[in-house]
Amino acid sequence: MAVSYHLEIWQIVAICLLMLVVFFIANYVIVKRVVQERKIREERVERFIAASVARDMSPENRSKKRPRRKF
Repeated sequence: MAVSYHLEIWQIVAICLLMLVVFFIANYVIVKRVVQERKIREERVERFIAASVARDMSPENRSKKRPRRKF
């Protein structure tokens, strides 16, 4: 009995198609995670900017006179 180590064409094609499907699934998961992290980071920056603007525009800070610079 001789053991055959070669694959037939249809087996190679089936393996390639399965690997392609696995690649697309992995790519989808990675891209989805990256987009979610970017969205969280952008929301954090927006909240920081909104808090900074709210702090600068609060009535307590607006009523204070700032000294003018003399050149």
